[in-house]
Amino acid sequence: MPLIRIEVSDFKSYRGHQVIGPFKNFTSVIGPNGAGKSNLMDAISFVLGVKSAQLRSSQLKDLVYRGRRLAKGPLDGSEATQDQEDDDNSDGEGEGTAKKAWVLAVFQDEKRKEWLFQRIISTTGASEYRLNNKVVTYSAYNTALTSHNILVKAKNFLVFQGDVEAVASQSPRELSRLIEQISGSLELSQEYEKAKEAQERATENATFNFTKRRGIAGEIKQYKEQKGEAERFESLCDQKDDLILKRILYKLFHIEEALEANARDIQTKSKALAGLRAEHGEYEKALDDVRAEQARARTAVVREEKKVKKAEKALEAKEPELVEVDAQIKHSSRKLQNSQKIQEQAGPFQC
Repeated sequence: MPLIRIEVSDFKSYRGHQVIGPFKNFTSVIGPNGAGKSNLMDAISFVLGVKSAQLRSSQLKDLVYRGRRLAKGPLDGSEATQDQEDDDNSDGEGEGTAKKAWVLAVFQDEKRKEWLFQRIISTTGASEYRLNNKVVTYSAYNTALTSHNILVKAKNFLVFQGDVEAVASQSPRELSRLIEQISGSLELSQEYEKAKEAQERATENATFNFTKRRGIAGEIKQYKEQKGEAERFESLCDQKDDLILKRILYKLFHIEEALEANARDIQTKSKALAGLRAEHGEYEKALDDVRAEQARARTAVVREEKKVKKAEKALEAKEPELVEVDAQIKHSSRKLQNSQKIQEQAGPFQC
């Protein structure tokens, strides 16, 4: 969760309300000695819940702006400003000294939502914590920081000058102590020793009573196993009944669905059947008309066939006469031909 900006008010060498930022993925803070670079680091540590003892101050009031004052420099006797005084943790007073101070850190989460963490030094020198402009307890404040992977005890948000070298040069015992301090287990060392002694006593008592309790534990284990089996059997019976009930309900559900679907299908088919029946009636009527017309046509055909047969019989009766007439015609034709030949031979007739 990136830090967007820091706002300070009368904190150490920062007089009044000052906005520092916006910070980018890589931001470099540069300036001469006494410009307030270390105080910016202290402001970040302060708003994230670091104790005043770790901020080069003995109490919270020392972090409130004390006004601009003059003092002799450490080397050349020159006059130093308030920033240099703060870096040296001077306890002097000056003009415009504030009564309270605060630091506000603005973070942005993955959803680009801004989180406002504010720590205030009241006029009484006590700390007040605010989360998104609401006063909260230190526990809630620290929980919110932890949810965003900001661990105050481990101080995983800043690496101060010389920290890496200091850690690298420590002995294994000192490193172990540092890890215990960061994890918070060092604060619980006394409780751990007490708990260890209590554990040893409990172990002795457990060893003394182990033999006596062994038989009872075996019986209890057996009874528990039997009880567990009985409970599992009952559970399986209940599951079986539930499954049977679900199966029956499943069948009933699908039967009802099938009945409703069949009823809808029957209604649809009934409507279609009524239309088909009406159409069938029309076709039956048309078929009857056609059959009647066919019967009349057959009657007419039979009548005409009778007439044809009668005519054929009459024609057959006149065939002998036709043969005789045909013979006569042929005979007359021959006579005519002979007469024409005789006439041609005799020449033209002259009167």
